[in-house]
Amino acid sequence: MKPTDTLVSVVIPTFNRRPLLAKVIRPLLEDPSTGEIVIVVDGGRDGSLEFLREWAQTELRLRVFYQENAGQSVARRRGIEASRHDIIVVLDDDVEADPGLISAHAQWHVKNERLLVLGYMPTVLPSPRRPGQATTFLYAADYESTCELYENDVRSIFTHLWAGNMSMKRTNAVDLGSEAERRIYAHEDLRFGLQSRDAGIEAVFDRSLSARHWYSRSLRKFAADCRRSGGGLARLSREYPSLADQLNPLTSHSARENLIARYLGSSFARTFSAPLAMAVSFGAGRVHAWRLETIAVRVLRLIETAYEFRRGSDVLPVTTGK
Repeated sequence: MKPTDTLVSVVIPTFNRRPLLAKVIRPLLEDPSTGEIVIVVDGGRDGSLEFLREWAQTELRLRVFYQENAGQSVARRRGIEASRHDIIVVLDDDVEADPGLISAHAQWHVKNERLLVLGYMPTVLPSPRRPGQATTFLYAADYESTCELYENDVRSIFTHLWAGNMSMKRTNAVDLGSEAERRIYAHEDLRFGLQSRDAGIEAVFDRSLSARHWYSRSLRKFAADCRRSGGGLARLSREYPSLADQLNPLTSHSARENLIARYLGSSFARTFSAPLAMAVSFGAGRVHAWRLETIAVRVLRLIETAYEFRRGSDVLPVTTGK
């Protein structure tokens, strides 16, 4: 696509990502379509706020806001509402734009008033692989599978949204949801996608809008993320009953995975099943048994997600698989 003279507001919610911020911001400042970068620091005490405020003294396009920790969706909304330009690009705080990303996003919106544009952000895989990196490899594989889903059915963008590299008109984004909506601790992207669908916005996935995702999680942080995911799925399944089967980790996978989630993710079994899965993953990584390490992490995700989904659900399903 040809560059456009239209200026864009880039919105980045951030939480405790000080080491990555310079890597994320610099390529955006080199793009001629970047009219401003609106960064909302969502709490955290890692020096991000001080670093950004100092940088903003010499870079007028950098606008920095702070809020006490309220979650990504609240921070994203504040950034969107503070934006000054008609087009916004939302980036995660660990996504590094390729050259020309913002200009290419802007081109999509020149003649499209109600469009959600989703770019491509493949995970940066460590090489050589080292023990403890199974979470990154699993995340990367899941993301690529989701991109294939987008290309096979554009409607799946709304129901499987990964919004770390996304753009739309500001007026449309402001109208989605409300500042008073209940905080959700995971799957903020999915809620945003469903809100976009319900607002009649169209969606497109464009692999040429490329960025690099610097995703990395320790086993313990990954397990905590999975528990938050389960709680978020429980809340969304109540908000969107028509998607309850898709969102339910006890019924939405293969029959084998459903059994793992149902039984190993129960309150009683989780006390030993989750630590065992972590131990197997750790041990497998130490001996470079990469496949077993990844399988153990996948099992850990099923256990922790199912456990927290149960805790957040009023009614439990009785079916076990497809």
